[in-house]
This record gives sequence, structure tokens and C-alpha cells, in this order.
Amino acid sequence: TKKLKIFGSSGINAEYGEDFSMSSEPPPSLAFSTVIAPLLEKFEREQAESLREAFVFAEKQNPGFIHDFVAGVIQNEDMTEILLRLGSTECSEYLISQHIELHAQLNKKAQNLRHLLSSIPDQIKERSVFLQTIKDIAQSIKDLLNCVNGFYQSNTNNPAVTQNKRLFDHQKKNFVRCSKAFSDSLRNFFKDNQPSIVFLSANKLITQTNVLMRTIKIITERHS
Repeated sequence: TKKLKIFGSSGINAEYGEDFSMSSEPPPSLAFSTVIAPLLEKFEREQAESLREAFVFAEKQNPGFIHDFVAGVIQNEDMTEILLRLGSTECSEYLISQHIELHAQLNKKAQNLRHLLSSIPDQIKERSVFLQTIKDIAQSIKDLLNCVNGFYQSNTNNPAVTQNKRLFDHQKKNFVRCSKAFSDSLRNFFKDNQPSIVFLSANKLITQTNVLMRTIKIITERHS
């Protein structure tokens, strides 16, 4: 059986669908998407590809390497908050080709969710503002899921999509799971007033948003 391989939110490869090389797939790491990937775009293509492969290989061999590497460079203990603030940094790894309107909407809604989540460290300090941000995030999650469902419904006759339905559904379920975990972290925050668990949960939701968008990008562009 032919397989399509992509990192899941846990960092473990999931296998579904058709066969093509995924050895250089970006790891589900917020440190990669917010710091490393944008920096690589400033290098010449050949240099960038070599460095990217080195980081991806190192992360696969030693999960958490990229996070530790960035932490060593920044030398700041509160990496969770720093990465969350950087969470809305646009990264071409997770941008779908926008020649189709629905693809442009997916990019827009995913970026809106990232932007709202990355604003949490500032908004959380004022209760009334934060409550509105929470409502906006909930709506943004709903909007993105609706758009993702619309993408699948509009591609039911596309073999590239239907043959990888299990992978698509798997990453969508992971996104929903991360969304629920984020809601749970908010309830805990209003009990103990400790923002760190909210920051961590928001980071995980941004990361899974990236994984979901990368999955759609692969299916639509590498099977075109």
C-alpha cells in the first residue's frame, strides 16, 4: 500500500494515502515556524535548503532540538511566551497557493487565528479585553473549521483529496482536540490565574493549525 507521510501534532509520522517523499517535511515546532523558517528565507535557495534539511534531520533524531537551539540563542527562560508572541509570523511552509479563492480564504482564516492567539500575552492582563479575545478566538476556530470543511466538500471529485481523506480527517481531529484543550486551559486560568498553561496551550493550537494547513498544502500542490 502506498503511503503519504506527514508529521502529526505529536511529532510522530502518520501514514496515509499515496506515496511521495516526505523526508524533509517541517517538524511540528513553533520554534521552527516562527524563528528558523523565516530566517532561512533570507538565504540563497541552495544554502537555505541545506540548512533546512540539517534542522529537520536534527529534530527528527532529537525531538525538541530546534526549541532548545532557539532557546540557547535567545537565552531567555520564558520561551513559551516568546514563541507565542511570534506565533503569527507568516511562513511560506504553511501557505497554500492562492490562485483559488477558497485557498486564499484558508490562508486568511488560519492567519487570523494565529494573530489572535499570539496577542494573548498582552490581552490576558486585562480581564474585559481578554474575554473579548476569547470570544474572537472561538469564532476564528469555528470559521477556520468551516472553511476546512468547505475545502473538502468542494474537492469530493478530486482524487488527490479523496485518496488522502484519512490523513485530512486525522489532522482535522487533532485541530479540534487542541482547540478543546485550549478551552480547558482557559477554565484553569480563571481558577488559578496562572497564564503559563494558557500560553502553552495556545502554542500547541498554533502548531496544529500549521500542521493542518501544511497537510492541505501538500495534498493540493504536490498532487496537482
